[in-house]
Amino acid sequence: MARVSIYVSDDLKSRMAEVGDALNWSDIARPAFEAAIATFNHQRGRNMETVIERLRASKAQYTHHAEGHGKAAGRQWGSDKASFFELRAISELDLGVLTDNPERIEGAIVRALDPEDTYGSDAAEIIFGDRAWPTKEWLLGWIEGAQELFEEVKDQL
Repeated sequence: MARVSIYVSDDLKSRMAEVGDALNWSDIARPAFEAAIATFNHQRGRNMETVIERLRASKAQYTHHAEGHGKAAGRQWGSDKASFFELRAISELDLGVLTDNPERIEGAIVRALDPEDTYGSDAAEIIFGDRAWPTKEWLLGWIEGAQELFEEVKDQL
């Protein structure tokens, strides 16, 4: 893969250094670069190909953003609210099986956290504090964040 250099303020560089390897800066920047190029190409020569390229880049940027926010929320939930048994149950979910269907993701989360089926139609509100379910991308990030946290701490429990 090719390398590029970008310039950031000294303050931003210092804050990035504090985070260290916890974030992959290339993964964060790549969707923004793709979206900017796609928008530029579309403005330069509008046609269906540039529309699709622009929308694909926008979708990738959205997905990255939603998954990132979900992941942070999953880690926070695991740190602040989850019981050991809840966190372990989420850690056992197979993300590879869940990725294609939002209802499957929602159902897996509910079955993991409410095996006795007491939440009913209030599941999203009980788990996430909102009556509406988050997006599929956010939910996948949430599961991943909770799972990563559990992996970090499970040997110490």
